[in-house]
Amino acid sequence: MRSTSIWVRRCLPRTWQIALLRSIAGIAGVLALACAAMAIDEELDEAQAIRALQEGGHIVYLRHAARSGGPRENLDRWSSAAQFADCSHQRNLTPEGQDQARQLGDFWRRLHIPVERVIASAQCRTRDTAILAFGAAETDPRLFDLDFVRRLLAEPAPAGKNRIVVGSDAQLRELTGVELGYAEAALVKGDGKGGISVVARLELDDWADAAEPGWW
Repeated sequence: MRSTSIWVRRCLPRTWQIALLRSIAGIAGVLALACAAMAIDEELDEAQAIRALQEGGHIVYLRHAARSGGPRENLDRWSSAAQFADCSHQRNLTPEGQDQARQLGDFWRRLHIPVERVIASAQCRTRDTAILAFGAAETDPRLFDLDFVRRLLAEPAPAGKNRIVVGSDAQLRELTGVELGYAEAALVKGDGKGGISVVARLELDDWADAAEPGWW
């Protein structure tokens, strides 16, 4: 009888084990709720970012739309205008990328997002993305220069208008650690000390969702 009693005590969970299991279950529940809240916050962030752009006064960094593959171009800030204009030796927008750029511009117009100025890297794919989306753009080879891009993104935008910088993923990744997909936009903000941070990210599907009736 004694040995049976000892076996039962050994098999039954101790009080501290029960408490530990309850604690783990409680933590798991809290984490599940936190994950759900984060998912909701992401949706709210997208809506808030688009509303903010509708009001103007923001800087947007846009990565060019989908491009073809191939070797990297031998272009930099010191390349000539003729070299940038020669698209035959560059990785250009694919037909899908051209459609992405046109769609992006259409969504911006449908959402009544005001644009003050569009500045694009002088490469064919960034220039073409800007023109297909917004109709016109200033091209500037200095977008290869990280310090220039940092200063440009840290500048305040004029009230009621948005400034758009169209480049590759490399510059923003170097400055903030954020890597954008094709035709993905980042709403950026200066910290007043020369640094910048990404406030929100918007993919092409986000604009499409926002343009649908009843999304708001």
